[in-house]
Amino acid sequence: MIITETKPFGMIKAQLKKDDKISLVGCNMCARMCGTGGKEALNEMKGKLKDNGYNVISEFLFAPVCDRGMIKKIIKTNGNTILVLACDSGVSGLKEFFRGKKIIPALNTHGLGAFDEDGNIFMVREFK
Repeated sequence: MIITETKPFGMIKAQLKKDDKISLVGCNMCARMCGTGGKEALNEMKGKLKDNGYNVISEFLFAPVCDRGMIKKIIKTNGNTILVLACDSGVSGLKEFFRGKKIIPALNTHGLGAFDEDGNIFMVREFK
Protein backbone atom coordinates (compact mmCIF):
# COMPACT_ATOMS: atom_id res chain seq x y z
CA MET A 1 0.00 0.00 0.00
CA ILE A 2 1.00 3.62 -0.44
CA ILE A 3 1.30 5.81 2.67
CA THR A 4 -0.25 9.29 2.40
CA GLU A 5 -1.00 12.18 4.71
CA THR A 6 -3.41 15.06 4.23
CA LYS A 7 -1.84 18.43 3.46
CA PRO A 8 -2.67 21.28 5.83
CA PHE A 9 -5.98 22.83 4.75
CA GLY A 10 -4.36 26.24 4.38
CA MET A 11 -2.02 24.85 1.70
CA ILE A 12 -5.00 23.43 -0.17
CA LYS A 13 -7.00 26.69 0.11
CA ALA A 14 -4.03 28.65 -1.22
CA GLN A 15 -4.41 26.84 -4.56
CA LEU A 16 -8.14 27.47 -4.86
CA LYS A 17 -10.21 30.45 -5.96
CA LYS A 18 -13.68 31.16 -4.62
CA ASP A 19 -15.16 30.90 -8.13
CA ASP A 20 -13.60 27.47 -8.84
CA LYS A 21 -16.10 24.71 -9.56
CA ILE A 22 -14.53 21.86 -7.62
CA SER A 23 -14.88 18.11 -8.12
CA LEU A 24 -13.52 15.94 -5.34
CA VAL A 25 -11.90 12.61 -6.19
CA GLY A 26 -11.16 10.21 -3.34
CA CYS A 27 -9.35 6.89 -3.27
CA ASN A 28 -11.14 4.10 -1.46
CA MET A 29 -8.07 1.89 -1.26
CA CYS A 30 -4.63 2.87 0.11
CA ALA A 31 -5.61 6.42 1.06
CA ARG A 32 -8.69 5.10 2.90
CA MET A 33 -6.47 2.71 4.86
CA CYS A 34 -4.30 5.70 5.89
CA GLY A 35 -7.35 7.72 6.91
CA THR A 36 -6.69 10.28 4.15
CA GLY A 37 -9.18 8.96 1.60
CA GLY A 38 -12.41 7.03 1.58
CA LYS A 39 -15.92 8.37 2.16
CA GLU A 40 -15.15 9.86 5.57
CA ALA A 41 -12.18 11.95 4.35
CA LEU A 42 -14.10 12.96 1.23
CA ASN A 43 -17.05 14.18 3.33
CA GLU A 44 -14.73 15.99 5.74
CA MET A 45 -12.97 17.83 2.90
CA LYS A 46 -16.29 18.68 1.26
CA GLY A 47 -17.53 20.15 4.54
CA LYS A 48 -14.39 22.24 5.07
CA LEU A 49 -14.56 23.58 1.53
CA LYS A 50 -18.24 24.49 1.79
CA ASP A 51 -17.73 26.05 5.24
CA ASN A 52 -15.04 28.25 3.67
CA GLY A 53 -17.25 29.37 0.78
CA TYR A 54 -15.97 27.08 -1.98
CA ASN A 55 -18.24 25.52 -4.62
CA VAL A 56 -18.07 21.70 -4.61
CA ILE A 57 -20.09 20.51 -7.61
CA SER A 58 -19.38 16.77 -7.59
CA GLU A 59 -17.54 13.99 -5.83
CA PHE A 60 -16.20 10.65 -6.92
CA LEU A 61 -14.99 7.78 -4.75
CA PHE A 62 -13.51 4.61 -6.18
CA ALA A 63 -10.68 2.15 -5.72
CA PRO A 64 -8.13 2.68 -6.84
CA VAL A 65 -7.75 6.17 -8.31
CA CYS A 66 -4.48 5.00 -9.89
CA ASP A 67 -6.51 2.71 -12.22
CA ARG A 68 -6.43 4.90 -15.31
CA GLY A 69 -9.10 2.87 -17.07
CA MET A 70 -11.49 3.61 -14.21
CA ILE A 71 -10.66 7.31 -14.35
CA LYS A 72 -11.78 7.49 -17.97
CA LYS A 73 -15.00 5.57 -17.31
CA ILE A 74 -16.15 7.10 -14.04
CA ILE A 75 -15.10 10.72 -13.72
CA LYS A 76 -17.27 13.16 -15.64
CA THR A 77 -17.05 16.71 -14.38
CA ASN A 78 -18.20 20.09 -15.59
CA GLY A 79 -15.99 21.89 -13.10
CA ASN A 80 -12.64 23.53 -13.71
CA THR A 81 -10.83 22.12 -10.66
CA ILE A 82 -10.27 18.59 -9.35
CA LEU A 83 -9.12 18.19 -5.75
CA VAL A 84 -7.59 14.75 -5.32
CA LEU A 85 -7.55 12.70 -2.12
CA ALA A 86 -5.24 10.03 -3.51
CA CYS A 87 -1.53 9.31 -3.87
CA ASP A 88 0.75 10.82 -6.50
CA SER A 89 -0.06 7.98 -8.90
CA GLY A 90 -3.76 8.87 -8.87
CA VAL A 91 -2.94 12.55 -9.30
CA SER A 92 -0.72 11.71 -12.28
CA GLY A 93 -3.50 9.82 -14.06
CA LEU A 94 -5.98 12.63 -13.51
CA LYS A 95 -3.52 15.16 -14.91
CA GLU A 96 -3.14 12.99 -18.01
CA PHE A 97 -6.87 12.75 -18.73
CA PHE A 98 -7.97 16.21 -17.61
CA ARG A 99 -5.29 18.47 -19.10
CA GLY A 100 -7.62 21.49 -19.28
CA LYS A 101 -8.48 21.40 -15.59
CA LYS A 102 -6.63 22.50 -12.48
CA ILE A 103 -5.62 19.34 -10.59
CA ILE A 104 -4.78 19.88 -6.93
CA PRO A 105 -3.32 17.07 -4.79
CA ALA A 106 -4.74 17.20 -1.26
CA LEU A 107 -2.33 14.53 0.02
CA ASN A 108 1.40 14.09 0.39
CA THR A 109 2.72 10.69 -0.73
CA HIS A 110 5.40 9.38 1.62
CA GLY A 111 6.21 5.83 0.63
CA LEU A 112 5.41 2.17 0.44
CA GLY A 113 3.86 0.67 3.53
CA ALA A 114 2.64 -2.59 5.00
CA PHE A 115 0.68 -3.80 8.01
CA ASP A 116 2.16 -5.53 11.03
CA GLU A 117 0.40 -8.41 12.79
CA ASP A 118 -1.57 -5.92 14.93
CA GLY A 119 -2.91 -4.03 11.91
CA ASN A 120 -0.61 -1.03 12.29
CA ILE A 121 0.81 0.58 9.15
CA PHE A 122 4.57 0.90 8.91
CA MET A 123 6.92 2.30 6.26
CA VAL A 124 8.67 -0.28 4.09
CA ARG A 125 10.32 2.19 1.70
CA GLU A 126 10.25 5.96 1.87
CA PHE A 127 9.93 7.79 -1.45
CA LYS A 128 12.53 10.46 -2.01
